[in-house]
Amino acid sequence: MDELLIARPGWLDWSWALTVVDQEVRVAGEEIRPADGVIATPYQLADGPLVVTVRARGGQLAVTPSVPALGEVVARRFHLDLDEEAVSRVLDRAGLPGVLGPGSWVRRPAASALWPYCLIFLCGGDPDSGPVSRIFAELGEASGHLQIPPEPGDLLTAGEQRLIAYGISPHRVANVLGLARAFATNPESYDEVALRALPAAEAVARVAKLPHIGPTRARTIASTALGHDDVLPDLARQDEQMRRRLRRSWSQVRASARLAAPFRSILGDTLLELLS
Repeated sequence: MDELLIARPGWLDWSWALTVVDQEVRVAGEEIRPADGVIATPYQLADGPLVVTVRARGGQLAVTPSVPALGEVVARRFHLDLDEEAVSRVLDRAGLPGVLGPGSWVRRPAASALWPYCLIFLCGGDPDSGPVSRIFAELGEASGHLQIPPEPGDLLTAGEQRLIAYGISPHRVANVLGLARAFATNPESYDEVALRALPAAEAVARVAKLPHIGPTRARTIASTALGHDDVLPDLARQDEQMRRRLRRSWSQVRASARLAAPFRSILGDTLLELLS
């Protein structure tokens, strides 16, 4: 099968990126093999599902199948258009000396599928859990040996009792069905391409309207699943850690972040890495 080759920027350590994806921001239904340097993602195109495989090949990423649209997905997922020098200059302006020195900023790979990301999030956050695996296996669609997530309408048809039988906690089931109903009845509001094209604040506001998401979770989702670089995740819960480690409070960090536009999500990622 032909491969699509994409230039890999010098800042992207592929082995590290795969490890981060495997541990933190995996797309639902995805398979990560860090030892083999491979990521395989089930992806739905207009004419049916397929598996997109990405691996490092020297200074490039090899994507199969070689469909240009899939190249765009990979570039967006791993922020391949970031300019390391531009990011460093912006973070320097944030006024956090000694915390964000040259080469110290973190850019986590972003998940790139809003619906499955939210679905996994409300199911408990673990794409390898038994309940999630059963939902995918029985309600999703096969793509080779991987499964793409079920459509929102399929979850609504399955109903509450079937989801409970899969092992989802009863208190989560209503949340999952509420989310599915929102996506099923108003899909144009949650079109990923449209949300990524919006200014970051507008995208956050729209995602926050989803049932059981809210503004705090919406900021995290916008900076990961949607790949918005100019969103500072809410770090208020880390306030005490910031006071001890950075000698700054959350309100002081938030004020500094205003100077870090348009790369505030990188500032947030880096601070989370320091505080975790």
